[in-house]
Order: sequence, then structure tokens, then C-alpha cells
Amino acid sequence: MNSAFWPKVAAMSTLVLALASPLPGQEQAVQPVEPSKGEVTPGAIEGDVEMGYRSEEVTFKAGEIVSKAYLALPVTKTPGPFAGILVCPEWWGHNDYVRLRAEMLAKLGYVALAVDLYGNGKKAHDPQTATRLDGALKGNQKEMNARVLAHLKFLVGRPEVDGDAIAAIGYGSGGDVCLQMARNGMRGLDGVVAFHPFFRVLPSQPPIRKATARVMVCDAREDPYVHLNKGAVEAFRKEMASVKTDLTIVPFPDSMQGFTVPGADKTGEKFRIPYVYNAKADTRAWSLLKGFLRDLWSPPGEAEPE
Repeated sequence: MNSAFWPKVAAMSTLVLALASPLPGQEQAVQPVEPSKGEVTPGAIEGDVEMGYRSEEVTFKAGEIVSKAYLALPVTKTPGPFAGILVCPEWWGHNDYVRLRAEMLAKLGYVALAVDLYGNGKKAHDPQTATRLDGALKGNQKEMNARVLAHLKFLVGRPEVDGDAIAAIGYGSGGDVCLQMARNGMRGLDGVVAFHPFFRVLPSQPPIRKATARVMVCDAREDPYVHLNKGAVEAFRKEMASVKTDLTIVPFPDSMQGFTVPGADKTGEKFRIPYVYNAKADTRAWSLLKGFLRDLWSPPGEAEPE
């Protein structure tokens, strides 16, 4: 981790604590930033067994919005069907980074749909817009659920996809979206992996007795948005335990919000927020994801074990 960044983090503690307190009915108003364009591919892809992939721009109705999502499909010697994965983006919406992760999954033999939860491919280019868009999404849980469900149904409806093998992954705020869907007991969702989420979930409406999706969380232990908010993780554990979730939280020491996002250091410095890429942690998290998916289903396509 960039040691020069720590004094700035300490100086921002008061701001972070304020941001950690959510508005009524909304997620915390954290200031997200868009990663720099033209950065290198994440170090996590190094060592992966890659295969070809193809991609499609796809459009469909999702709740009250029109989703302009991005579908990445494996190109293999076998036609499939393949397991499907929803990929939920961070605060600034459907950008190049979420598409990159979808492509990485397709290279491993999965069909991956980079989700568009704001609609029309909308993304924020400044913290104020990102906060407004994310707050509106999280402030209407019924609509958010409808949008995610529409993406899931689209993915299941593709002939290349095994409808009995569906998972979701998410980054930052998108990780919270995935965790909420697991907490809600969304049908057809087998597993969820959240990377550096904010651990914000609400009781489902209507209530459920048992969640069915397996859940893994990669927790950035130095993320002040989470860990300066005392009791946030334990409150999350309690909420997930209330529906008997199969939950694993993996700690990532020396890792902050955005530790999977190349170029996070530059945007963190620019906007003076604790947002730092950690290549070693990124590689470990990607490896854990691959293991989680292998355990969840049979290996997809011709993907080879590590």
C-alpha cells in the first residue's frame, strides 16, 4: 500500500465518520470516483487459464429503466450451456471496469453480464452525481430488486446459459446490491461474492425464513468507510444470520476501498479519499472467487483448474 497515503486518511477521519452514517432509507453518502481510463489490466488476470470470448451490447427493460448492459460469452470447443454470472458495478455505474471483469469471467468459461442498474448505460463522472444516482437506487429497494431480477431473467433466458447455475458478484456499492439480493432470498441465485462492500443490508420485504445463496465477502480491513463505523460488520453478520445465510467473510489486511481497481491510487489522491489499489490483494481475491465458483458448480465449459 502507498504509505504516503496514510496521513491523508488520518486527516479525513471526521469526514469518513460523517459519510458512514446513512440518510434515512438510503445508503451512506460516500463519495465515489471513476477510475482513470487507460489503466493496465488488473494483475489478478495473470496466471489465469484464458480462452477466447465474444461480447454483445444488450438492451432490455429492467424495472422502470432500460438497461444497456454488456454480455461477455466464452468461445470454447463445446457449445455450453455455461454457468452465468451477474457483475454489479461500483458507485459510478456501468463503466469500462465492470465490462473488464465480465470479460475476465468469460475467459474462464462463464457467461457474464455487466449490469446497468442506473439505466441507459448511465455513469457518473463526479462524486456528487454518483452519490445522487446510488442514493436514488438504494432508496427504493423494491425498484432495485426489480432491476436486478430483470438482469437475472435476461441472463437465464440466454440459450448459452445454464439457468440452474447463476451467481452474482459486485464491487463496492455493487457488492452491497448483491448482498441485498442474497439477503432477500432471490430465487435462482446460487451464490454471491462481494468485494470491498460497505456491509449495508436491510431486512427483506416480505420477510423470508432462509436465504439460499452462498455468500463470500472480501473485506477491506483498512476501509474507514466500514471499519470506523463500529459494529457495522457485526450488524451485517447478525442480519444475514437471521435468514441462516451460508456466509464467509475473508479479511484483507492492508486493503482499502477499491483494492481491486487498478488506478484507484490516482483517483484516491485526486479526490483525497481512501481509495487504493492493492495488486497482491486483487490477485488473492480473484483466486478466491475462482475457487468459490468451482465449489459452487462443476467447472464450466473447458475451464481448467489452477
